[in-house]
Amino acid sequence: MPITINHPAAQEELLHLDETKRVIEQEQALSEGRRLRALDELAYAQAFDPDILPAREMIYSLAEHQHHNLGLALGKPYFTRIDFTEEQGDRQVYYIGKYGVLKSNSLEIHVVDWRSPIANLYYSGQIGPMQYTAPDGAVRGELTLKRQFGIERGELQTIFDTDVVSQDAYLQSVLGAMTGDRLREIVTTIQAEQNFVIRYPLGQTLVVQGVAGSGKTTIALHRIAYLLYAFEDRLMPEHMLILAPNPLFLNFIAGVLPDLGVERVWQTTFQRLIAGHLKSALPPVSPARPPEEILNLPNEERERIAVIAGVKGSIETGARLNAWLDEYELRFPPKGDISFGPVSIFTNEQLRKFLLVDEKPFPLNRRVSEIHKEIKRRVKEASASVCQWLIEETDRRAERLRQLPDGEIKREKLTRLYQSREERIQQAKDQVRPFIEETMKRFPKLNALDVYREFWNDMSIQAQEGSPLALTADEALTAMENGKIEPEDVALMAMVTLRLVELKRLDIRHIVIDEAQDFSPLEVQLLQELSHNASMTIVGDLMQGVRAWRGLNDWRELTEGIFHEKAVVHHLVTSYRNTVEIMNTALTVAGKHPTPGQQDAKPVLRHGPEPEFFQFTQANEQAERIGMLAADWLGEGMTTIAIVARTKKQLKDLAKRLPPELGATELNVDQAEYVGGVLLAQAADVKGFEFDGVIVADVGEEQYPDRALDARLLYVCLTRPLHRLAVLYRERITALLM
Repeated sequence: MPITINHPAAQEELLHLDETKRVIEQEQALSEGRRLRALDELAYAQAFDPDILPAREMIYSLAEHQHHNLGLALGKPYFTRIDFTEEQGDRQVYYIGKYGVLKSNSLEIHVVDWRSPIANLYYSGQIGPMQYTAPDGAVRGELTLKRQFGIERGELQTIFDTDVVSQDAYLQSVLGAMTGDRLREIVTTIQAEQNFVIRYPLGQTLVVQGVAGSGKTTIALHRIAYLLYAFEDRLMPEHMLILAPNPLFLNFIAGVLPDLGVERVWQTTFQRLIAGHLKSALPPVSPARPPEEILNLPNEERERIAVIAGVKGSIETGARLNAWLDEYELRFPPKGDISFGPVSIFTNEQLRKFLLVDEKPFPLNRRVSEIHKEIKRRVKEASASVCQWLIEETDRRAERLRQLPDGEIKREKLTRLYQSREERIQQAKDQVRPFIEETMKRFPKLNALDVYREFWNDMSIQAQEGSPLALTADEALTAMENGKIEPEDVALMAMVTLRLVELKRLDIRHIVIDEAQDFSPLEVQLLQELSHNASMTIVGDLMQGVRAWRGLNDWRELTEGIFHEKAVVHHLVTSYRNTVEIMNTALTVAGKHPTPGQQDAKPVLRHGPEPEFFQFTQANEQAERIGMLAADWLGEGMTTIAIVARTKKQLKDLAKRLPPELGATELNVDQAEYVGGVLLAQAADVKGFEFDGVIVADVGEEQYPDRALDARLLYVCLTRPLHRLAVLYRERITALLM
């Protein structure tokens, strides 16, 4: 049945949509022709002309990408129209969509890409005097219309003209909808503070401190799409790197960039990035200790772990390691000269100059390889020189022997002379390979783990007894006894490897670090080195630092410690995820143990049911209540519900007691697929995710004592739901919620 649209411009807009679809279909046909021609040219290059293959691959990739985006545009060509009158100019009408549409025959823009400069009028402006920045400078004028469209599968369903009130109503209607099992793109609802982050200039690193639900991850992904559009002459998707906290989160966000028409962006975790880059040079890494285990340790043990992680992740330790590696290099050349018989191959002074000056820009394995080549060349020359001397000396002696009277004695002496020459020449030749092998044994073996172990051994000797450095050195040496390293060692281990081993350069030009509060300062500095100072978009929330013992506690550790005030910190304080009622509950916890520079979240004025609190005394009583809540919420249309417990043990016990008909599955951050539904999750694992409803199990004073790390963990749990929150507690609720 056709949809009736009650709007005075309905007929006009229906006609325009039909025209737009015809334009897209025409462009699709043209782009398919270009794609097929590019495919033929690619096949020819693959078969007959490999020199032009890279260019043909790029042309085909662009043609395929354009054709794919036109296919996406056909279902929803645009989402808004703006009317803008420039100063001393005529009114211009612009339709804005996720994918720009250009008429090939006239080069006229039919649909404006959301990333274009003029689209800023939609994202940052209201009706009235406005301006936007074009490549030629500021364009001033008046925005007279902002018209919103609901288009699904190519059919126009809704139209409404927006002002401040109706724009807020539209935003709330979008936020009030049930979520799916993936993170959504937000092109139609980007707010001014988010638009600032998306369109921030490429050249400077941006640190985004965003409260829970402010859209940090989504905005960072949209920023990638914007940068690829705005700097298409300098950036390709392959030049962009997204670092996420775990494989499951990568799957959770996987659909956003393709929905924006962006493919082939590199997405991985920090440890996978380093492991893939170092390959066999990185020893096995022990699994990270889960936050629940750390938080349940006695205070003294927990503080000891924090000290060790803090030392390993600090810029100071990185500088100490670099200084030690400089000294290690000075000790690296073997002592003494290298001589092949009477011939000097390298004096010690020459050897040190070759390794420490001439080849200094290269890692040690490359230097050893080069010295091996040079020794081999010089030894062969020395052997040839020895052989030539033997030939000349034999000829000189033979000439004297020929002056003797002919006879048996003369013949015997000449025979022995030439036999001796051949034996000694062969001996000189045979000695070349063993000599080179023995000489190369004088150089230390370049095993990164052995070198790393030697570093900590020296630190253990040099450090003051009982100091954090001494404690860390002893712990690191103990951990390496089984040939493994800890996750906190990975950055330091990479620094060692980069000095020892020649690796392929990473062509990364922009890095997005998500959940950056869980990174150590040294890990960020290592990324800067690996990418040769690529710009970064660093997003996180210090209040969600559930691994604060090994991560960041203040953004100044980056802005002052690494970027030396050449990075800008931008705050996102509006939460678009939670209702006012849910956020108020979470803010109670955040206020107990605030982080440096913390600003309270300001939820969009979207109201919902008050969070529900249930007391229980028996485990079965809690499970029964949770089962009833989850079933009721599923009946209301919710598609993602998280049942959150602090520890794995609690979660498994709860899983046994829940009714099987719920179909609850475990949220495993190490798996590669996020499926939604009813999920059983550990508290530390839900960071970064969002759900229609969240049920937090056993928020008693024993489970969540009044401590900073526990406050962060609970805050994360309470800020996950979009619509409904329920909290259960045994006997007495935690003081963090009082």
